[in-house]
Amino acid sequence: MALSVRRYISNRPVTTFFVVAYLLSWIAWVPLVFSDWWATWSPLVLADDLQTMLFIMLGGFGPLVAAALVTWVIGDSVRAWAGQLLRWKVPIRFWLFALLFPAIAVIAASAIHIVVFDGQFDPASTSTLVLYPVLFLQVFLVGGGNEELGWRGFALPRLQESYSALVASLIIGVGWFAWHLPLFVVAGSSQAGDPVYYYALAVIALSVVFTWLYNETGGSVLLTMVLHGSVNTSGILYLVGGGAALQTDLPNGLLAVVFLVAALVVVAVYGSERLAEVEIPKRPSGSQ
Repeated sequence: MALSVRRYISNRPVTTFFVVAYLLSWIAWVPLVFSDWWATWSPLVLADDLQTMLFIMLGGFGPLVAAALVTWVIGDSVRAWAGQLLRWKVPIRFWLFALLFPAIAVIAASAIHIVVFDGQFDPASTSTLVLYPVLFLQVFLVGGGNEELGWRGFALPRLQESYSALVASLIIGVGWFAWHLPLFVVAGSSQAGDPVYYYALAVIALSVVFTWLYNETGGSVLLTMVLHGSVNTSGILYLVGGGAALQTDLPNGLLAVVFLVAALVVVAVYGSERLAEVEIPKRPSGSQ
């Protein structure tokens, strides 16, 4: 029985990864979705903001744990998979991109809002700069960056063995977006109140950009973690109403369009097959 299960998973590692990631994360998030009903019989008081945040963060580790479990079950090296976190020796331009691109995108969307749509610059949005390093570190570790060993560290290299880099990016982008769906109805989550359609566009477009960075850096999950941390933090820099504005249609849509333009540039410059100038990095190999 165990051998047949292992064989089944070995033949469908990416599908299994997605199923397990969704299962683990949604188990943590479903009580938040049904918090009123849950509170009638559970000793946990999920209405509390701190506990809600903890459950959201706990669910955020679903992709990482799923990738580790599937890697172990199919007999691949967990050490080699996790070792992608140590690939930090890459050209400085990629570090700068991972750190600065999201902030530049947010400022560009803000500028369009001000110039084209008569938005009003809010000086208070610049005061959040002092919080940026602390928020970035939190997100890098437990607020998004921790997903990357799953999406890019596990699923992407395997999908690129069967599909072009662009198709692999789109598959991950759709799965990455759908994974967040329960959070759109959880008060206190960063997705609560966001326009779902623009969020989907932004995530799928960003998946292409993440693939470009992963491939160009020889499979550095560390750099995609930095980029993920920057994306999730940079919203506070929006110049027309701050991060809260991104929960409304126009700012969210403008930012999604900027990310889409970036993705289209990547495809136009590097081509859909590899989304990079270099060869696609091989997935981590080796047995346990």
